[in-house]
Amino acid sequence: MNWKFPRRIWLFLAASFSFGLGQAFTMLFLNFYLRALGLDASLQGLVNAMPAFISALMSIPAVLVTRRFGEVKTLKLGIGLGFVGIGMLAIANGAPLALAGSLVQGIGSALMMVASSPFMAAETSEENRVPLFSLQMALSTGAGFLGNILGGQVPSLYARYASVSSDSLPAIRAAIIVAVIFQLGGMIPAFMISSSNRKAPVPYKRMEAFRIEDKKLMGKLILPNILVGLGAGATIPYLNLFIEAKFSINYSQLGSLFGWTSLATAATVLIQPRLVRRMGQIRAVVAVQTASLPFLFLLGFSPAFSLVVLSLFTRGALMNAAGPVFSAFAMSQLPDGDRPMFAALNSMSWNIGWAVAATLSGVFRSFFGPAGLLDAFRWLFVWTILMYALSMLMTYLFLVPRRQKMIL
Repeated sequence: MNWKFPRRIWLFLAASFSFGLGQAFTMLFLNFYLRALGLDASLQGLVNAMPAFISALMSIPAVLVTRRFGEVKTLKLGIGLGFVGIGMLAIANGAPLALAGSLVQGIGSALMMVASSPFMAAETSEENRVPLFSLQMALSTGAGFLGNILGGQVPSLYARYASVSSDSLPAIRAAIIVAVIFQLGGMIPAFMISSSNRKAPVPYKRMEAFRIEDKKLMGKLILPNILVGLGAGATIPYLNLFIEAKFSINYSQLGSLFGWTSLATAATVLIQPRLVRRMGQIRAVVAVQTASLPFLFLLGFSPAFSLVVLSLFTRGALMNAAGPVFSAFAMSQLPDGDRPMFAALNSMSWNIGWAVAATLSGVFRSFFGPAGLLDAFRWLFVWTILMYALSMLMTYLFLVPRRQKMIL
């Protein structure tokens, strides 16, 4: 395997790292920020789900944009919209602007998701594709480590400076503003990426932009991801609320906890290429995702803080590390013309599942009320485990070659 990449890729990786820092700040404090704005659990769920809903709706139009203007221009547009969206969130004083910011972020996310994988695939060969996809994921999650560690300190630092409570709206808003600054920093290397010499295909007929050459393989690649989204959306965006309620830890401790989780994921992603060499791409995906299920159970049901911490580290590392390998596998198996469509459908399927589950999770928790929050989460974790298990079974049945299933 080859770890040498062109300058355009290194600029893209730099942008991914800076955006990862901003996203870590945002995700750590989003639910607390929305709570400080006065939004109830149902509205919190809607704001969490909005980017995924919009990203899903925009994924197919994003394919048209990518095929018309190319991956680089689409990436730049998506990055710009993502910055505008987080900026709107940072100045929100209630639900309307928070929802609008999430909507703009969703459009930007759709453009970036559809263009990123084809861009990386076009700039690499079979020899260095898996290392690049793994490195990009590792840098993003490594940025999550730094973002969470640093982000956890911002409200308390601001609180001391402004003589306010660390859980007040101004203190938490300060962390969101820092996220805006990091996302602005990510725009600089992104806009330095030169346009490709490869001419973007312009379909003669509009409907040709939606053509899929290998529909059967596309379906097998997409269906498991729908189940992952349905499972993840119910619990993962609310882990900060769950852990805070269960163990009463402060923002600094919570930031450190999620930071080390991101670092564990980054380390696991970087060893994935070696695992792929030993097992093959899809068998490696199924193996590491299946190994995450016991830790997901401990995360949801263990009364011991130490076991929950261990499970948080390990589950995230194993489940997320499989993503870049699966994407690299899909890019290598699909015809060139199907790659943007896969990126769109893969993003759309996951986002639809995530958005539906995140919205219903908020409604479900609102029925239990603040006093019954932990009881609600027990049912939600059962749902997540079931959806993950079904997804892994589907991946195994659909994509592992028949001759290899007996030795998996």
